[in-house]
Amino acid sequence: MMSNVDFDLFRDDLGIPHVRAASEAALAYGQGWVTAQDRGLQIEADRMRAEERYAEVAGAAGAAWDRFAARERLAATARRIHDALDRPEQEWLAAYADGVTAGLLAGGRDVPELAVVPHRPWRPWTPIGVFLAAHVLFNGFPSILWRAHVARHLHVPGVPLEQVLGLFAADAGPSSGSNAWAVHGSFTESGSPLVAGDPHRTLELPGPYQQVRLVCTDPDGPYDVLGFAFPGVPGIPHFGHAGSVAWGITNAAAHHVEVVTDGADGAGPGGWHLHWPARELSDVGVASWRALLHARTARDVADAFSRWVDPVNRVLTADSTGEVLSMTAGKVPAAADRALPAAKPADGYVDLPAPVPVTQVAVDANERPRTQAPAELDGRPGLGPRDTRPGREAHDLGWSYAPHRADRIRQLLAAATVPESPETQGRIHGDTRDLGAPGLVEHLAADTSAAAVRLRAWVADGAHVDAGSSDAALYMRWRDALTRRLAAHPVFAALHEPHGQDPAFAPVLGGVLDVPTAVGAGLTRILAADWLRIDSAAEASAALAEVAGAAVGQSAGGAVGRSAGGAVGQSEPTWGELHVPDPLPPVPGPGEPTDSVALAPVSGNNETVRCTGGSPGVAPTAYRGSVARYVWDLADRAGSRWGVPFGADGRPGSAHFDDQHATWADAATTPVVTDWDLLHPADTTLRLLNGARGEEVWRRDFGADGLVTVHMLDPDADADVLHGWFIQPRAAFWGMGDHTRDEVRDTYAFVESLPTHHAYLVRWDGEPVVLLQAYHPEHDPVATAYEVRPGDLGMHFFLGSRGPVARHGSPDDPWKVLGPATREFLFAGPGTRRLVGEPDANNKKALHRMAVMGFTAGERVSYESPQGPKVARMAYLTREQAAVGGVVR
Repeated sequence: MMSNVDFDLFRDDLGIPHVRAASEAALAYGQGWVTAQDRGLQIEADRMRAEERYAEVAGAAGAAWDRFAARERLAATARRIHDALDRPEQEWLAAYADGVTAGLLAGGRDVPELAVVPHRPWRPWTPIGVFLAAHVLFNGFPSILWRAHVARHLHVPGVPLEQVLGLFAADAGPSSGSNAWAVHGSFTESGSPLVAGDPHRTLELPGPYQQVRLVCTDPDGPYDVLGFAFPGVPGIPHFGHAGSVAWGITNAAAHHVEVVTDGADGAGPGGWHLHWPARELSDVGVASWRALLHARTARDVADAFSRWVDPVNRVLTADSTGEVLSMTAGKVPAAADRALPAAKPADGYVDLPAPVPVTQVAVDANERPRTQAPAELDGRPGLGPRDTRPGREAHDLGWSYAPHRADRIRQLLAAATVPESPETQGRIHGDTRDLGAPGLVEHLAADTSAAAVRLRAWVADGAHVDAGSSDAALYMRWRDALTRRLAAHPVFAALHEPHGQDPAFAPVLGGVLDVPTAVGAGLTRILAADWLRIDSAAEASAALAEVAGAAVGQSAGGAVGRSAGGAVGQSEPTWGELHVPDPLPPVPGPGEPTDSVALAPVSGNNETVRCTGGSPGVAPTAYRGSVARYVWDLADRAGSRWGVPFGADGRPGSAHFDDQHATWADAATTPVVTDWDLLHPADTTLRLLNGARGEEVWRRDFGADGLVTVHMLDPDADADVLHGWFIQPRAAFWGMGDHTRDEVRDTYAFVESLPTHHAYLVRWDGEPVVLLQAYHPEHDPVATAYEVRPGDLGMHFFLGSRGPVARHGSPDDPWKVLGPATREFLFAGPGTRRLVGEPDANNKKALHRMAVMGFTAGERVSYESPQGPKVARMAYLTREQAAVGGVVR
């Protein structure tokens, strides 16, 4: 196991980690370490899912997953894949795993959920297992089981089976997926390409992607890549910007995992198994993950993705030379049609098309790939660029595709009136027009009710599914009611028969085998299938009447709102009141996963570009959605933008747990920060608390004595306060009385640049009272004066104001409050074992103060300080001594 690995960690104002190291191994270690710090519970839970031990942390709720993971041999597959790797990839994974282990031991696993779970070091194959566990369900195999159920039970005389199965194909109705698009430099403001998009997955808290920057300074293989990583997996495999090249992916919706029957009845318990390329080939594409970090051009990215295995993705990549490429990457079994369980696996894999240059725009949104009509014939508005990629049909590798979103993105790009830029992409990320709504509302053409009139007017106005719209809420509640009515229709009665799957797998397979869920996905095609003998108009009107007449306080589907009435002018819920995110926690527990987050209403639905997916007929909440947004600018990476649903830190209560949520809910993004001068060095020894300028990093309520908070010093904003303190005669021992205000600012700006020295401003009921400096003694001149121990933290403090003591009726000495507050704050870093003071030997007030605070007086020393020769009296306070005094909690 690697130890004492040297890497630097910086964070921006959103807490996003920027890791820098002199070798690739040290960088992988650093990425693992910071991931364990920020996402400890999440990655440990995912690791246990991969090792068939999820029940250890999730209890009975994890037993079903463990049974499934054991059946699919996830742990053994991860080891086989690792053992088949070349040595460079094995060493890279090992370094990352060692970093995770070290980060977990340094506090990353100190959460209640893991208190009863024994610590186990990460192994080099553990990250592979995490990736497998995250993607074993990221394919169409549960839908194949559903289609097998339909094939056995739903028989319509005179109608071919394939037509019946087609009712429930994803491209027949609402679905979720991802968006990605690329714009050639000919159509951008800068003249360089843009790559943008947003992946859609199940919403998790913390999110399934981690914003990170990885910088390797090894002269033999340097790189500087930022993007979205999978917590628990090294590198940046899906969405990255390396300066000269950027890339993004969407799922290709390819049929790449086969369900193979084990007996006569392929749907019976134990009657099937998965034929998974990752397992069969002992390869999941790890070489591709690492190669992407070294890519410099779009061709390099394409070469890296040529080694990709699972899942199958569409890839868009562009570089600073202006080249833009489109491709499909992964392993697809050479099967003509495997939308039902097969008797045996396919023989071999499909030869995927070569990368294709993009000359205008390219849009991938899980749609059925097809060559677009020529610009002069497609009838779309505007004069903007068109998606002219040839031969798209060769990328049609599945049977379940999403409608509408790709067409809508193409419309928006074609309608552009100004050259594209990172800022103009916000209109695409945030678009809420539902292109599927007109087709559904058409079934109300003969309905003359006030509610139907409203819905037709809403469609005529663009069918925008906005959070503040009661018309959008009416449409969604109607669609929900219509789904439930059709799911209960006699024609589908047979589908409610037992599906024959092992009941233990029900939590794993989710709602795929649920009739309302399937009907909601196929709603459009079901209503259009006259051979089902469903009176679509009657059902549509009856569902609308049901919604319009619902009792006040109850919306369709059971969600509570102000009113579900449909009459014009009647009080009723908006879509945002019903449609809020419903993320999953890493571990199910008695509390709600969102207890610590003020969830914001969100616009959109399954079919809008601003995709916030739900389950029609089940619940109106958003359980899927954009788990990241990005705009990669190839003209200037610093002009790029990104964002995630919650925050960079997965620990509830931390400053960066959900500080991006409001921005995400508004479908907005924040600028990418790459300037090292704008980043904040972080202490990887966990002795110093870190944060942005002015950010509060600690607080304690002293009841009647008031509230004490500690903030990162802001050299610009706080310079006047400090200068006013330092020019007072009592500040003589501080040695800065002759400094100007600007010199004070510059001094503390320098301190701010050091990862080993921090300055904090202590406030008492909001009033600045103390300047507190903390530092690593081993990186300070004082190290020459005494024997430094591991875990030592040096400190200086200056009382600038007596604070609000009179207001609280406290004694004249403010240190009654500030002393315990200072000690507790300095021990808040879990890596701090002993506080070390070295006041001037002649500063009697400081010496007395340290004695009162519990420090033990030490030796008299002499050394060369930055201000010149210094004679000091050492003073020490251990964590154990502080704990005895009730200071450290």
